[in-house]
Amino acid sequence: MVALTSFAEDTRSCVTRVEGKRPSLSVRASSAVFGFAFILAGVGLWLMPGLDLTPMILLAKMGVSILLVTGGVGMTQIATDKPRKELHFDERNEQLLVYEGQPRGRKHVLQAINYEDIGRVDVSASALVVLDEDGEAMVTLPIDGNHARLDAIAQLRSQSILPS
Repeated sequence: MVALTSFAEDTRSCVTRVEGKRPSLSVRASSAVFGFAFILAGVGLWLMPGLDLTPMILLAKMGVSILLVTGGVGMTQIATDKPRKELHFDERNEQLLVYEGQPRGRKHVLQAINYEDIGRVDVSASALVVLDEDGEAMVTLPIDGNHARLDAIAQLRSQSILPS
């Protein structure tokens, strides 16, 4: 069973990661630190008593705290891992598989398309579009750039999905 699973995994070859690159570690770490600091500052603004609690002061506190919390949440989103989509070719089952990578290296199949259902594949510098016989898009995946486009074209030609 292990050899069969290993063989099945080896027959699937990854074309490209299509979601783009993650920010560097220093950007993610600083955005997480400043994001949590902004959130705590927005909440802490209400914990500190003021000298005068007039309606104008309360309105200003509310505006600043909403701004700080919103900015903090936005900054912490930079540091989180986003799902990444990958395109795989299953030669044995003659299927095109769209995987979504999740945190901690887990993946699951979003869509499986049989080779005979594919009418046309359009590959540009920014996107890979798989169309059916009627010309409707089955899958649209963004591509990272020219190198990823060339890798996708080479893989599609090796599977006889694109003409040479």
